Amino acid sequence: MSEGKLPVPAGQGVGYRRPPVEHRFQKGQSGNPIGRPRGAKNRPKQLDPANQPTDDLILEEAYRPVTIREGERTIELPAIQAAVRALAISAMKGSRLSQRALAELVRNVEERKSSEHLTMMENALEYKQKWTAELDRRRKLGITDLPDPVPHPDDLLINMRTGHVRTEGPLDEREKKDWDRRIARRAAAQEEVNVYAEMRRKARSPKRKQMWLDELHHEQRIFDLINDAMPERYKAKLENRSWVQGASREGKTLAEYARDRKRAKGRKKAGHLVEGG
Repeated sequence: MSEGKLPVPAGQGVGYRRPPVEHRFQKGQSGNPIGRPRGAKNRPKQLDPANQPTDDLILEEAYRPVTIREGERTIELPAIQAAVRALAISAMKGSRLSQRALAELVRNVEERKSSEHLTMMENALEYKQKWTAELDRRRKLGITDLPDPVPHPDDLLINMRTGHVRTEGPLDEREKKDWDRRIARRAAAQEEVNVYAEMRRKARSPKRKQMWLDELHHEQRIFDLINDAMPERYKAKLENRSWVQGASREGKTLAEYARDRKRAKGRKKAGHLVEGG
């Protein structure tokens, strides 16, 4: 018998579901000594106050879907919307308490939204004025190695009558990379159009002229697709544009392409155009 090995009792050989004795669980010893301690299953969870669990529970219940009946049909709404609807119905039926509660609720929401709207407009106006002045300063000093802000102040459109603010351009660096990629592809399409226009002028046979014209039309369509999707400040004019029948048209290509995508595969006119063409 080897030193340190326990003898195997007679009739208890080693095999399937019979590991060697020295590897079997010993009586009174856990098979998972570093596992979950006793009582851990019933121990209450430690809640982090920073997570605001009560707020989460309230919002979960407020937006829990409930089914209500309206006339002959049943609809599903968030619980909070169903409660507001019930309040409005009660107010319309003449309950003065419900009428006061509903009027107060609407007034609070309108005041808050008006305040948020005004704050947004003031922040946008301050941002636009600050960066417009800074970009003017850079131009006067000839500073060209500093990046423009994102969003660009020229992309912030503020309606001083209504106070509405909208952005026509990238809102952050991630969006700016996508915009830069599309603008670069449009510039590449312009270069290709110039090359194919020159090759077509030099070609002598009608077959070669048509070949270069087809290539030009392909790149011209890509240029127009990208250009049509951009706001006015980012638009560009295509040089060497083809005006023959079948060529894409400025300002109309994107809408035509959207209609074309709905056609059956064999009836598509524009083909499958992707960036990189």
